[in-house]
Amino acid sequence: MHADLSRSWTVGELARTAGMSRSAFATLFKERTGDTPLSYLTTWRMYRVKVLLRETPLSVQEIAVRVGYDTGTALSRAFSKREGVSPGTWRKTAGAPGERVARS
Repeated sequence: MHADLSRSWTVGELARTAGMSRSAFATLFKERTGDTPLSYLTTWRMYRVKVLLRETPLSVQEIAVRVGYDTGTALSRAFSKREGVSPGTWRKTAGAPGERVARS
């Protein structure tokens, strides 16, 4: 999943990739990571979104496609739900790499 974030992963596809049944994979994944496979995938995608927002001039739409969202709007909704701010607002307040910006 890390190597292909743009893919529309399902638990079944992840299990097949791992050579396991869906239920065994989901159980083992949760035991090992403390998270469900799809929640972990969303967390990883949001991490990559933040890196791309901070380190590239890519648009939200371009980032969305790279990390597995169909549209910039879908990414914006998911990002805002998780982070409490839109991707554009996060980008403006995140600052350049290595730079700390106070948040209010």
